[in-house]
Amino acid sequence: MVINKYPNESGSIFDKDGNIWYYPGATVGNIWGYTTVGIAKNDQQMADHLATLPNGGQTAIGNGWAAGDVMYKDLNGDGKISRGNQTLADKGDLSVIGNSTPRYNFGLNLDAAWKGFDLRVFLQGTMKRDYMPSSESTMFWGAVGYWQTNYFKPHLDYFRGENTTNPLGANLDGYYPRPLESGRNRQSQTRYMQNAAYCRLKNVTLGYTLPTNLTRKLLLNNLRIFVSGENLLTFTNLADTFDPETIGVGNWDGCTYPLSKTVSFGLS
Repeated sequence: MVINKYPNESGSIFDKDGNIWYYPGATVGNIWGYTTVGIAKNDQQMADHLATLPNGGQTAIGNGWAAGDVMYKDLNGDGKISRGNQTLADKGDLSVIGNSTPRYNFGLNLDAAWKGFDLRVFLQGTMKRDYMPSSESTMFWGAVGYWQTNYFKPHLDYFRGENTTNPLGANLDGYYPRPLESGRNRQSQTRYMQNAAYCRLKNVTLGYTLPTNLTRKLLLNNLRIFVSGENLLTFTNLADTFDPETIGVGNWDGCTYPLSKTVSFGLS
């Protein structure tokens, strides 16, 4: 959905709280962020990157840049990384990097029956959706330095330099930057934009109806035995610490109980 009219004469792309703001021509759900060059594998690589930004480097985002930190791209060529005035006329190095609106939602029901057996399958999903975890999402980033911090197995894939004393050893190609920093590496950016499209086997039910010549002997018109499963399979490229149906729900961005896999048996 594109907004045709909106009272935003300054062309601001964020409101006073830092949330995405509307303006004429904006597409609802747009995600603004930086373009990521990569993670510096050593201090020299970071120094070389900052040398290409003679007018302030990345100091508008933070200080103390070193190995394991994110290198951002200077899109507007002004020799520094910044948000500018956060307006359409001066957006610094920000650009639209995705859209959080679920697009092409689908559901598919399949039904089959043969000689007393019946099979019902229900698939649902979203074919296109982008999702950028907030800088406070401990479910995505792991250790962020706040009182509420989560650490799951995917979070162990973080940058560790060549001379590290960490028992896990070096990890120069880690997916995550070095942990417990001030938030400069957790900016909205292309590297960590998530593909939240998914397809889920929401329900599958297999049943068997006994022949009537048997059920009549039990004084029953019909007897069906069945087994049913919920949320058995999910196909998605979303980070393993998120459920594609519950992203963006709950406090601290993702700290909510995921949908459970359940299997039930019964008869009717």
